Amino acid sequence: MQPILITGISGFIGGRLWNKLSSYQNVYGTYHLHDVVPLHSERQFCIDLNNSDEIQTLILKLKPRCIIHLAAIAGIKDCQQHVKLAWQINSNATLKIAQTAEAVGSRLIFISTDCVFNGKSRSYREGDLVDPLSIYGQTKVSAEKNIFTNCSDAVVVRINNTYGRPVFGGSSFSEWIIERQVKGEPITVFTDQYRSFLDVITLANALVELIDHPFKGLLHIGGANRLNRLTFAEILLNHLGRDTTGIVKMKNSELDPDGMNPLDTSFDITLARKTLKTNFPRIHDAVQLAYPHNTV
Repeated sequence: MQPILITGISGFIGGRLWNKLSSYQNVYGTYHLHDVVPLHSERQFCIDLNNSDEIQTLILKLKPRCIIHLAAIAGIKDCQQHVKLAWQINSNATLKIAQTAEAVGSRLIFISTDCVFNGKSRSYREGDLVDPLSIYGQTKVSAEKNIFTNCSDAVVVRINNTYGRPVFGGSSFSEWIIERQVKGEPITVFTDQYRSFLDVITLANALVELIDHPFKGLLHIGGANRLNRLTFAEILLNHLGRDTTGIVKMKNSELDPDGMNPLDTSFDITLARKTLKTNFPRIHDAVQLAYPHNTV
């Protein structure tokens, strides 16, 4: 069976996918800044996307039937601080991956972001105009264009804020909330920043389904509910039976005077629900899925 290649397996989402798929002998993964992750180190490759030739060489060697490209400089602040690197990793390396995928006949699943939108609307659909406020969003818009221009069998999956427990590396908004609560530190959350919070288990299920799915094009994957960060934090902590008195309410403008974080990037996931068999649970069921009782 032809290989499947996952980039970024030492990250939050990549680690979840590696944990789910690495038992299959035809699944390979890449990492860079972190050490080899547990499970099947013999099928892991240290690849520096700052040197696009490395990933090109690997794809030409493996000739995978599908590439799930997760590796990225993902933080808004990180991209603002390392602009050149962000463009190289997020856009230029993705271009090389798309071109090489086309050359060997690979299907390409690319993970993009809700930050391609300016947040002045809500319930964004796939056909809505992009208008990124940050370098991070700009690099992802560029990467999307690179993919659709150069790879004929591609899916760009824009994901919303993804939460849950890391398997090997990375972190999430929910883990940050829990860590602050455990330490007794203030949990500062925005009341005017809305997202379609998505649990990582549902996301992983959707990505696996897409490997052999005929769908091509843009797909928005998010949670079933539009919530602000305050409400999400309250739901999570209440679900876990934890104290919520440490929550501090704040407006986005108080910590983001330059306006790089869009206020409302909630998704309309109608197309995802029509296209995929994966279930997209409502928020309370999704939180239960991500954090079963008595496991934190």
